[in-house]
Amino acid sequence: MTTARERYEAKTRVVTFRVQQELYEELSNIKTETGLSFADLVKMGAGIAQDEIAIKITETSDLQAKLEELRKAVQTEKQLAADIAANERQAQLAKLEHEIQAFRLFDLGWSVEEAKFKLGMTQAEISQHLKVWSEIRGEREKVQVELLKKYLRRHITVLQEQILWRATGSALQESKIQLEHSRRMFNDPSRLTEEERDFLLTEYSYLV
Repeated sequence: MTTARERYEAKTRVVTFRVQQELYEELSNIKTETGLSFADLVKMGAGIAQDEIAIKITETSDLQAKLEELRKAVQTEKQLAADIAANERQAQLAKLEHEIQAFRLFDLGWSVEEAKFKLGMTQAEISQHLKVWSEIRGEREKVQVELLKKYLRRHITVLQEQILWRATGSALQESKIQLEHSRRMFNDPSRLTEEERDFLLTEYSYLV
């Protein structure tokens, strides 16, 4: 009983010949680029099995086209990822620059309102910068002052609404007195009494 190897050798024959180094390199390049074997190249040169070789060339061309399409898709995805990373990095740098600018203003003694107006930030943004700055600098007192100003600002709004829409008689007069007092305290929250601080904390701590 013959083996598969013996049957293969019985059906095929070995053809061996030498070529110059330059020709060998050219054939090797063609073999690599087309996917054809040396046997296919010999058949092509001899005009043998043209249909079989044409099919192989077509299959190889289709594969190369698909590989090129895949390569372009991968390159596009890489570029997109790079663009997203660059945009995120730019956004982070801009955020860091804003934070540094806010820190500098706080170091110079600027209030939250002044820094907010100067840098064009929202109340939430500047408040967050103040919180981080106070933790770094150990300026808890400044944060407390800014919180009291925030509460006073809200309290002033409430008093103005009462004067405009609801208060009458003695209540109206009392609201006007409180409004004037709150405006003075807003300019210097350190003058608030302990009772006044407790009232503001109780009424408006939800704003934090």
